[in-house]
Amino acid sequence: MKKIIFSDMDGTIVDYKGVRHPRDKEMIQKLRENGHYFAFCTGRNEKEAQVLIDTYGFPYDFLVLNNGAHIVNQQGKDLFREQVPGNIGKEIIQHCLNYENMNISFYNGKHTIGLVNGKTCLFHLHGFVETDLYNFHEEYPKMNEFDIIALAQNDKKINHILNIQNHIKEMYGEIALGTLNTIYLDITAANCSKGTGITTLCNLLNEDLQTYCIGDSFNDISMFKVADHPYSFKHVDDEIKKHSKKQVNFVYELLEDALL
Repeated sequence: MKKIIFSDMDGTIVDYKGVRHPRDKEMIQKLRENGHYFAFCTGRNEKEAQVLIDTYGFPYDFLVLNNGAHIVNQQGKDLFREQVPGNIGKEIIQHCLNYENMNISFYNGKHTIGLVNGKTCLFHLHGFVETDLYNFHEEYPKMNEFDIIALAQNDKKINHILNIQNHIKEMYGEIALGTLNTIYLDITAANCSKGTGITTLCNLLNEDLQTYCIGDSFNDISMFKVADHPYSFKHVDDEIKKHSKKQVNFVYELLEDALL
């Protein structure tokens, strides 16, 4: 049976140092040479994911982006896309601006623009860099739709973003969804998750597929619930680990299992 592997990006196949293990890339290519699919399933938007792929030379077949709200193929063709309406996204950002020391970012179709420590920044590979090309407060009101809005507290705690998550659920539950990702809150269209992304792509492919997935964070739990073979890591939080069937140290170990 043909297999499709869904892998998270940050903390799973890359970290702040770069590729977590060189064998990961080798095994992705071997998997694809054996006729199977490899897909990244990430909270990153298309530009952020593509920068990472281009920097490290990862082979792939599909990208499941924005926690399942956007799916593209290797040629960059949209297969599926759900967005937060502009008026709702703007209201959410305005609400978040009431919190002190809240970092907020959104994707404008070209760049991830962030308000970080009160300054407008652009996202580059692993982090935000201050810019004078944009002004955050001038840019977000221009948006007609939002692919994803991301939040993080300066103090790396989650008390305020949990309050915002509840606010979104109460006020916009049928339109938008806030998903916790370690110390971040990812805000996307409602009813979208990494798990729905897996299901949607498999339905679009309309093939008899055996599904594998691997991730390290809370937003990966929805993947674990729908994949035939959910993997996580030995070092992750027990609340994440308990939803997976097998724990490994690196992605290549899953890929070796898939090729058995």
